[in-house]
Amino acid sequence: MNDFRETLYTVDQKGNRKWVYAVELWGFFRRARTATACLLLLFYVSLPWVTIDGAQAVLLDIAHRRFTFFGQTFWATDTKFLFLLLVTLGLSLFFFTALFGRVWCGWACPQTVFLEFLFRPIERLIEGNAQARRKLDQAPWSLAKARIKFLKYFIFSLIAWFLASTCLAYFIGRQPLLEMMGDYPWHNLSTFLLTLFLMGVLLFEFGWFREQFCTVICPYARFQSALMDDSSLLVGYDRVRGEPRGKAKDGSNGDCVDCGLCVRVCPTGIDIRNGLQLECIQCAACADACDSVMVKIGRPSGLIRYETEKGLAGKPTRFVRPRLIVYGALLCLLVSLLGYSLKNREFSEVVILHPSRDVLFTKLPDGKISNHLELSISNKSDQNRSYSVSIQDFPSILATMPISPFPVAANSRQKAPLFLSFPGDLLIDGKRAIKIVVRDDAGFEKVLEVNILG
Repeated sequence: MNDFRETLYTVDQKGNRKWVYAVELWGFFRRARTATACLLLLFYVSLPWVTIDGAQAVLLDIAHRRFTFFGQTFWATDTKFLFLLLVTLGLSLFFFTALFGRVWCGWACPQTVFLEFLFRPIERLIEGNAQARRKLDQAPWSLAKARIKFLKYFIFSLIAWFLASTCLAYFIGRQPLLEMMGDYPWHNLSTFLLTLFLMGVLLFEFGWFREQFCTVICPYARFQSALMDDSSLLVGYDRVRGEPRGKAKDGSNGDCVDCGLCVRVCPTGIDIRNGLQLECIQCAACADACDSVMVKIGRPSGLIRYETEKGLAGKPTRFVRPRLIVYGALLCLLVSLLGYSLKNREFSEVVILHPSRDVLFTKLPDGKISNHLELSISNKSDQNRSYSVSIQDFPSILATMPISPFPVAANSRQKAPLFLSFPGDLLIDGKRAIKIVVRDDAGFEKVLEVNILG
């Protein structure tokens, strides 16, 4: 096939879709991927029900602009942590792709995990093996076919509903979700419609669109060539050993017997013998298939294997190379910086403002001037804290709060009025910059500069 890099295996010459009926074949990599997928599925569905320090393990509370992650609650103002995390994840993608290729796609991507280890096994259980599914799809509609298709998509719908509901638990919380599910749908119509929408997206994706997400939409395959080099790990065909292909072993043929099993087991329908392709998700299904054939005919396994391009060409592979050194050094720096920032994170945040609708100052009967300020205090810790205010360097300024120390509940933000009274001769041209010190009962201290007016 000379034009394999310019065409998609799942599209024919007229632009129509060619369905992939992947043969299921168990081998070393299939068993390892199944165990990994089961752990990931268990992790996804159980995480919203795990409690750490009295809170849901992972909760992206958009309504209150908070993100709880394994006992730590981050607020919308903690953008530096989000920035460091996203940059670290992005650089991790560069580093591990340069080292292991697209191993994420075949082993841990939710698209692969849900499709290959949840929806397709159910489809095989209901419709049969690849040959039976192809025959069923090509057959004219009948009552038996409609019954089989209805059963499959009914079970798919139940699974999609369960996954969509689990997804919502990450955003609205498990307890509110359970309360909504026990109530009438029209009492929580927006959430109910969102569940149906997510359910429809999942049903469309894993019931019909399937591998086209990897081959048509996902951008990762498009820029993998910029991240990988000839020393990156990939699933490849040993052309030197396998060519020329032939059914019989003689002096002119290689080890490949051209059985085509590597193509029939591929979830994206490609021929791995054509070389590195954007549709390959490195699931190693072809490696398991080829090894099973090699064992039967008494030839060494590994004709298709995890290897680098240099290794397939018989050249030594350099795992330590400049791009990995640069990526690794930057990744270690970012991880260290993120860890240091989390360890030294301040759980109190204070902002002082002049109320926008208030008068700038008030003259008191004793001749002093009063300024009304507003403190916005955020307590991001899991314990209640109390805050006190003092003025630095100016003992003649009196700071008054309704309650001192001012209590702020755990994981909450409250506003507190602050009144400053001072003699008028303290001002220079109607204002004076002063420093206000805010402390809490846990050792937090912050100095804020503000202008008093008169």
